[in-house]
Amino acid sequence: MQKVLLIQPPFWDPVCVPLGISSLKAYAEQFNHHVELIDLNTNPKIFGIQKEYFDEGKRQFPYWKKWNIERNGTEMLAFHQIIYQYAKQKHNYKELVSEILNMNARPNNEFISELNIKSFDDILFKLYNEINNAIEGLLNNYKPDVVGCHLNNSTWAATLFILRSVKELMTDVRTVVGGPGPLMGIASSESEVRTFYDSHEFIDYYVVGEGEKSFTSILNNLELEPGIIDSNKDLSLEEIKKDAININEFPLPTYGNLDVDKYLQLSIASSRGCPFECSFCAETVFWKGFRLDKNIYNKINELAEKYNRSSFYICDSLSNSIMTPLSSEISSNGKSYTLDAYLRADPICTDVKKTSKWYEGGLIRARLGMESASQRILDEMVKMTNPENMEKSLYSLATQGILTSTLWITCYPGETESEFRETLKFIKMNHQYIYQADAWLFQYHPEGMAHTSEIDIEKGTKYRFSSELNSILGVTPYLVKNDMSPEERFWRCEYFNSEMKELSIPNPYTIFEMISAIKRWNNLGHKTKWSPKKSMERMTY
Repeated sequence: MQKVLLIQPPFWDPVCVPLGISSLKAYAEQFNHHVELIDLNTNPKIFGIQKEYFDEGKRQFPYWKKWNIERNGTEMLAFHQIIYQYAKQKHNYKELVSEILNMNARPNNEFISELNIKSFDDILFKLYNEINNAIEGLLNNYKPDVVGCHLNNSTWAATLFILRSVKELMTDVRTVVGGPGPLMGIASSESEVRTFYDSHEFIDYYVVGEGEKSFTSILNNLELEPGIIDSNKDLSLEEIKKDAININEFPLPTYGNLDVDKYLQLSIASSRGCPFECSFCAETVFWKGFRLDKNIYNKINELAEKYNRSSFYICDSLSNSIMTPLSSEISSNGKSYTLDAYLRADPICTDVKKTSKWYEGGLIRARLGMESASQRILDEMVKMTNPENMEKSLYSLATQGILTSTLWITCYPGETESEFRETLKFIKMNHQYIYQADAWLFQYHPEGMAHTSEIDIEKGTKYRFSSELNSILGVTPYLVKNDMSPEERFWRCEYFNSEMKELSIPNPYTIFEMISAIKRWNNLGHKTKWSPKKSMERMTY
């Protein structure tokens, strides 16, 4: 038996209980290993530092306030943390930090003159002091054999700090990372995974792709040589699908000692992968296809009884295919569960009879990946929908009491200003049916997403940063070569957010902001079953 500590590093919004590490725990404990979970994002001293960082950035650079920086700055914050960890003693440290923070390419001398680097350093010092205190306590109390961390573009900086600290404190502990990688798509590029792995000697195992089997093989084999673990390497897609875990037989997520009362919702998934291949998305590539769990209602029921909670976040890429049967089972069994899920603006969402049944069955929020209201851009993205379906979906969901959180991508390669304004016009026409509008600046990687290789062929690829900075990061961020400038990208970001402010469409992050957004929603004449405070309460019988 191996004693394992799995850590969800900062920063990852604690909307729901982290499902990845909970699933790994459930799977590994079938083989008699003991797995302890910790989510550092529920530590207020640690998670609150993210807000301090962005508040300081907005103080130094007031135009950040117009960028939806809490969403579009998470990767920048991770880059900044890496430079702080690995390059603080360099003579050009301030210039390296400036290269990261100057996202809209202002004149470099002007930006550096405005940059108060000490204020940021003080915040990051505080962050890593708090993380270090937490990690030392965990290691001393638990004394694990293996420590694993989540790895993506917002958590990877803290992951590196944690695992380096683990190796310094307990040299015999084996360390593991897994997830989609520090940059979207890195896990599908063998050369970049190798570069990243070779750059960090304190990482013993880098698990590529679906993690349960690989993770368990690490635990079962004490003599396993350190390296990159890719169980699907050199296999055909047919072989990968044949060998994949049967999701219907997958054990219920086990939250362990995670404090579920600190999350808005419990987490569950009814699928892995996605039946679609939108060009900007890595889901299909990462999961190698699509698998659906037919036991979702039973698992929700078990989690509700086990943890005495009734509010659930469905962590599927899309929940269109399960929403009708799932909401029907919830209704017919008289359960008061609430559901928060990602939906696609397909014809099924335009049917008021169906959305009414979804509401009765607990659907309180639909997170709709709208992306753009330009048909040409939607076609380029391989979205396989149209503005008419999007408009009808907003109406049929909102009028039945379902909160519509709309997600938009600005600056998709080749998007013209006219096409950008089509999106804004669509939002204005439908603003009374939009609960939330969240804009994301398109991020590019030439491999790993469903169709970005086509963008590379058409427009080319260039490095985002200098070779010195790439060497320090251990990864290589990219930009589309023949496309709009950074100035144009962030002008559109600013313009989008100014339009949302004019329309009073919020993009809430805190509970206070959510309560305010719901008040606006009710004032528009819409009902809702959801209260962020009540969603965290225990069930009453």
